[in-house]
Amino acid sequence: MAVPAQRSTETISLPSYLPASEEPATETVEAIREGLPAEVLGWLKERLGLTAEELAGVIHISRRTMSRRKKEGRLKPDESERAVRLIRLYRRAAEVLGGPEEATEWLREENFALGGETPLGFADTEPGARRVERLLGQIEHGIPT
Repeated sequence: MAVPAQRSTETISLPSYLPASEEPATETVEAIREGLPAEVLGWLKERLGLTAEELAGVIHISRRTMSRRKKEGRLKPDESERAVRLIRLYRRAAEVLGGPEEATEWLREENFALGGETPLGFADTEPGARRVERLLGQIEHGIPT
């Protein structure tokens, strides 16, 4: 039987250019439409323990495009939206699982409930990300997964 996870009181420090939360949604939407600063790629890579190849795969851009975005200094709106999706999952996992390290570990481990994929890999689409969020909700409430 699953045991409810202990919610983390530890907060994730976010870069100043990211909205502190998704509420109000208008701030997040505006940030996405403008395109996030390319620095977010390094932030995600570091927090999620990803290689450049892995990050490029999850965000659906080539490494060459990723390098170009770093030089340009800004992501395109669709790339920004995918980055925000990863940040949202990372925050939620840290909240449910007890902290940033636990979140990173869980997001990178193969998960039976996701057909053996990692939550991070499964979340490369919006429907996949929503499934990962539901799975975190089940964990939070002690529902067997």
